[in-house]
Amino acid sequence: MSGLMQKFALWNDAHFNAKHAAKFRSGWAATSRQDIRFFETNKVVFRYRDVKGPMGAPTLIFSVDPPVSLEQYDELLDRASKDFRVIVFELPGMGFSPSKRSFRFGFTETNDVVAAFIEQVAGHQCTLAFSCGAGLAALDLAHRRPELVSSVVLIQTTDVARFDRWKAARDPKNVLAKPFLGQLAMRKLAKQRMPVWFRLALGRKDHEERFCQCSKEALDHGALWSLASAFQTYLRPDLVLAPITQPALALWGETDGSHPVENRDAIRSLAPGVVIRSFDQLGHFPELQDPGLVYPIIRHWLIHGDVAED
Repeated sequence: MSGLMQKFALWNDAHFNAKHAAKFRSGWAATSRQDIRFFETNKVVFRYRDVKGPMGAPTLIFSVDPPVSLEQYDELLDRASKDFRVIVFELPGMGFSPSKRSFRFGFTETNDVVAAFIEQVAGHQCTLAFSCGAGLAALDLAHRRPELVSSVVLIQTTDVARFDRWKAARDPKNVLAKPFLGQLAMRKLAKQRMPVWFRLALGRKDHEERFCQCSKEALDHGALWSLASAFQTYLRPDLVLAPITQPALALWGETDGSHPVENRDAIRSLAPGVVIRSFDQLGHFPELQDPGLVYPIIRHWLIHGDVAED
């Protein structure tokens, strides 16, 4: 019975998301920035921003970590597009990327639909700059779809075991892990949970207002945050990932109250030879909290293969 409940809860969440697709493509979500685009796959309608950059420039792809939305990326896009074609996309069932009724939020299923988006929109040999749990998608695709991935930038990403501990800490009463209850809680309490999450994750009171204001505007216009479904089926403790062979850079914000600093080095087991750069004054979103500091480090690593010292 519990298996049937889980399947029905995931179907219900996907059904809820699918009902918003037409509104997203014609309303605020389509017009908040001039470079907003949508791309439809068989299971997800992706919302993304695409700034072409110099002719022939390689492609750098960022994933959005909710409750952040595409609107938070103005400065980072402005800086990075001087050197690269830059794509930023919202994950399936998050922000304004609604899943279709057939989607079930599974790890391989989600990564495969992200791969379809990358292949059709960006092409091959891209750098994936993915954040938090989506960093596991970057690692999975680097191994299974190496033609798509030339290198990875892992932002606040650790290994599977430590993500399982992170889930338990973020859901101590086991609400999000419960089918239906978790999905209902996220729909009802997303606006309340958002500032609490930023307070913990940013670790910088002076950064909270701009993040909260941007995310509140997105949530007010119907942004999705299918965190419960992702908790229940995407981030699973039985995941086994093979180490990647592509070059990897790991960025870690030390003021993030949700990820202890000791989780940082665990990524070496999945990305041998990874270059790690920590920031003692930034939190869960270092590339957005201080693009002027963090983007040049990404740029230097992509061009030179190392990280310049301060």
